[in-house]
Order: sequence, then structure tokens, then C-alpha cells
Amino acid sequence: MKSVVVAILILAPLVAAVTNSTDPFAKINIIIENILKSVEYFLENLKNILKTHIITISKTMSAILGLVGAFLYFSGLNKYSGRGMLIGAVLLYLMAEFVNTL
Repeated sequence: MKSVVVAILILAPLVAAVTNSTDPFAKINIIIENILKSVEYFLENLKNILKTHIITISKTMSAILGLVGAFLYFSGLNKYSGRGMLIGAVLLYLMAEFVNTL
């Protein structure tokens, strides 16, 4: 009986050590996964920030382009360029709305 208790007391730490031992490659794999997740989160945040700024700048530029185009077209200074600017303003605004839905 005493030998069984001694065997259990000796084998229990060995079994725990074997089950808790970690492969060094598993640790490297976990580190690489954590790095890749942080890069993924960074790129996702960068995409959202750039999307917001592109939408804001595109809408502002389309308003300015539309005003200048309307002035040129309706004043008669340059109808062809004014019409082109108005069409460009509408297309730029539609592009901003399309990016907004992504």
C-alpha cells in the first residue's frame, strides 16, 4: 500500500508535467497569430478611416465642382466646360454614395 501511494505521488507530477508541456512551435504559432490579428485590426481601422475621409472629401469636391460648373454654364462664359463640370460633380457624388454603401 505504501508503495502505491509513493508511486502515485511520484507519477502525478510527471503526468502533470507531460500534459502541461508546450511545444515551442505552438508558442511561435500563437505569437504569429496574435501579430496577424493585430495587423488585421489595424488595417480594418485604417480602411474605415480612409473610407470616411474619402466620402467627406468627395462630397465636398462635388459640391464645389457643381457650383463652379453651374456658374460657367449659366453665365455663358464656357458652356461646354460648365456642362462637363456639372456631369463630373454628379458622377463624383454618386461615387461617394457608392463608397458609403461598402
